[in-house]
Amino acid sequence: MKYIKTLSDLSKVTDHLIQASISLHIQKLEREYIEPYQATLHGWFVICEDDSDLIQTFPQLSFSLSEKLSSGEVEYVDKKPDWYEVYIMLNDNEGILVYVPTEILERYKIKQI
Repeated sequence: MKYIKTLSDLSKVTDHLIQASISLHIQKLEREYIEPYQATLHGWFVICEDDSDLIQTFPQLSFSLSEKLSSGEVEYVDKKPDWYEVYIMLNDNEGILVYVPTEILERYKIKQI
């Protein structure tokens, strides 16, 4: 699992389409809030890289993506050609946008999606 909490973290993203998507989301946040991107204010990004990432608890949080999907506690799920974007609210302004490759969800067979 990769965590993107700073602009410099984008360099760790090997999938150029996901990297571009995250960059676009960050640009939108910066325009909307008229300030530089800060994960603790605007939320952060997670990229799932293998099946176990679905059940792994997020660092410093008490839940996994699988738990949130199973309980229906996600704000939205957006299907893209090669991945899903799953948004989880943490508080009034901070959330996590999780990128999950389609093949991982298909193997895991989460029926809520």
